Amino acid sequence: DSNHTVNTMKTLRTATSLVDETHLTVSDLVPILEATVEVRDWYILGLALGISGFVLERIQYEDYNRIDCKRKMLLKWLYTGLASWSSLVKALIRSPLVNEMVIAEQISKDHPNSSSVYSTDHIVNTMTTLRTATSLVDDTPLTVSD
Repeated sequence: DSNHTVNTMKTLRTATSLVDETHLTVSDLVPILEATVEVRDWYILGLALGISGFVLERIQYEDYNRIDCKRKMLLKWLYTGLASWSSLVKALIRSPLVNEMVIAEQISKDHPNSSSVYSTDHIVNTMTTLRTATSLVDDTPLTVSD
């Protein structure tokens, strides 16, 4: 039902707004790589982050090493100027292809919004509830503009 979808999306926005919105730069690449080390499919993560399939295909064509491909994909994302821990968490939570809830939970613990009055446990519990709810509502991966 549309009210359920709207309420789920509002809750998703609230939960992800509790994660640091500071825009990330190239100097943040190492911590991002460390946070996403368990993500096995860099290509799918790239799609969830809003990187075009064409760009991802070019990265894959230029370099077959999975780690180098992920690094190059994350650099492309960082260069958009829209990269934040929050957008990374959104991609990890919402993408049915990535489905990396544990990684999203860890990022939310490591990079909480410093002005938030919510506890890390509240964020994690909300994100867990959201992942369950959104998997029933929407199979569309988030883009960087979401």
